Amino acid sequence: MEGIDVEFADVTLTVNVWDPLVTKTLRPEKKTVLNNVSGLFRRNQVGAILGCSGSGKSTLMNILSGYMSSGYQGSVTLNGARRDLLSFRNVSSYIMQEDNLQLYLTVQESMEIAMKLKHSISKLDVQKRISINSLLHNLLLHDKRDSLVYNLSGGECRRLTIALELVRSPKVMFFDEPTTGLDIVSANNVVKIMRKLADSGKTIICTIHQASASHLTNFDTVYVLTPSGQCMYNGKSSQIIDYFSDLGFQCPVYHNPADYVIELSLGEYGIPINTMIELATEQNKNDRHIIDPISNSEPVIYRREYSAKCFPELCILMHRTLLTTFRDHFLVKVRVFVHFLLGSMFGIVYIGLGKSAMHVRDNAVLLFFCVMFMTYVAAFTMSIKFPLELSVMRKEYFNRWYSLSSYYISVTLVDLPVQIFCTFLFCSLIYLLSGQPFILFRISMFLLIFIVTGLMSQAIGMLVSTLCKGFVINTVIVALILMFWTTYAGGMIRISDTPKIYRWLYDISFMKHSVQGVLHSVYGYDRSVLPCPVIFCPFGSPKVMLKTIDMGENLYWINISFITSIYVVLKICAFIALNLLSFFTFNVPTYKYNEDLKTLRPDDHRSQQAFQSSKANQRNRPAPLALILKPSRCADGQRRFMIMIPANNQWRTESTSAWVENI
Repeated sequence: MEGIDVEFADVTLTVNVWDPLVTKTLRPEKKTVLNNVSGLFRRNQVGAILGCSGSGKSTLMNILSGYMSSGYQGSVTLNGARRDLLSFRNVSSYIMQEDNLQLYLTVQESMEIAMKLKHSISKLDVQKRISINSLLHNLLLHDKRDSLVYNLSGGECRRLTIALELVRSPKVMFFDEPTTGLDIVSANNVVKIMRKLADSGKTIICTIHQASASHLTNFDTVYVLTPSGQCMYNGKSSQIIDYFSDLGFQCPVYHNPADYVIELSLGEYGIPINTMIELATEQNKNDRHIIDPISNSEPVIYRREYSAKCFPELCILMHRTLLTTFRDHFLVKVRVFVHFLLGSMFGIVYIGLGKSAMHVRDNAVLLFFCVMFMTYVAAFTMSIKFPLELSVMRKEYFNRWYSLSSYYISVTLVDLPVQIFCTFLFCSLIYLLSGQPFILFRISMFLLIFIVTGLMSQAIGMLVSTLCKGFVINTVIVALILMFWTTYAGGMIRISDTPKIYRWLYDISFMKHSVQGVLHSVYGYDRSVLPCPVIFCPFGSPKVMLKTIDMGENLYWINISFITSIYVVLKICAFIALNLLSFFTFNVPTYKYNEDLKTLRPDDHRSQQAFQSSKANQRNRPAPLALILKPSRCADGQRRFMIMIPANNQWRTESTSAWVENI
């Protein structure tokens, strides 16, 4: 397959931002993140997007990669043809700024699983293993192949992220600030890897926040964005100093050209930014004439080299989830320990009460709090655990590692035995220590109602954690949901004592159905009168006790069916929410209001001296009468000249198509 040129034209994005600490009005403000930018990144080249914080680098990267496919104006084309987003993801790869990796896999296991997912196979042959070894050698990870990702350094994690995507052999690779957070040696290694990838025939596009002078030599083209989201320079990295020097702005000696360009974009030297933006815009328009019009062309469809197969894909994901789940000793052991500890504590406090008619009411309270414990622990466990996997899922799903349904089913099936085991451990301790009737069908019904209750609570936690961002919000919302339905569980206030206007809530309360099912598994089905150690026990008859708390009717299997139905509905809603989350994550831009965009200055003393010296040189340099830039060929065969003329302490730009001699 031939290489791919990525071109974008007239891309504009405006978002609504609102920060109560900055914006005094209640109405959100409109901010233009990208303003009519155009450009072209060619195959076999490394293209770098430079700019200060808030200039729209990552937003432009999201648009070019397809991570954001709507909400903006303009067009993105591939080799002069319209882009088909779904098929483009088959031949492209987006390496995000955060290294979202499976921490409890080794480097070798991560590579093998990535290779298996690419080919949808369960076993790797010799050729594929050789390919993995070659990638690890080229990316300097061969010595770390048996190390857990958890123990890798930042640079090694970044190189592993690149290696995992190279398994798919993408034609276009996007890197969002690949050197951020790395030391100079690790950053140089990453830049050299991008250079080698471009030399091998790939199109490499990256955003760089702080590029060193040595990094610029590895870039073929540089695209500079201003704080207003406009293009200030689009050309070869080797010509960037000469370009601004021709405009009368010489980069100081021993000053990083990348830092100097960003300072220019911020207006630190009193330079007319609008004029340079107009020049870059005019140049981009002229470059676009090289490409044939593509408004009516059909999009090119890029197909996967290997077709995905659902069952092998599901098996591979289940194997990976099993490895990561049981290697995360803290999470698994804590879940088991909490169920063991609370089960033992409740059982010891209420030891033997289930056999006596004198303590029937106390035993009912114990069963009610057991239902509360199972509901809360299951919901909060999933609301904490599931968000930790979402960031990895978003990256892998966007890069077409697997289908969303395969991932969702694998997560559900792998966690199922862990939840059932914890429920069995807790219920066994409670049932035996508290002296409940040792009858097989009652034990089975007792376990069944707790298992479906725990699974349903997990579904609540999964749905909430999918819809909401942040542990704090998840915790608050889950607590509100559970506390509301706990009020209508029938354990704290009887149904008959509740105002009539609220009694219908008991019929749809999953907590009430769970409590009712647990009580009937212990006291229902015509259980005989319990022995009373005193003269009179008011609740010696189980039927009298059930009628007293308004749960005399035996609806055990209806309770099971109701809770199971809620579980199925919640799991379906969680999958739909996960699908929508993936869609909106790839389409909705996130932008934080930044009031301090113009405060970027060099920090160290030497750079500060060079900075002040260059400003003094700009002030002492005689003002030119005019600056005539290089001509560009127009459609009518004539040459157009951009002329910059100083007027009223500002630069005024004019264009002419007249013939100029000796230029």
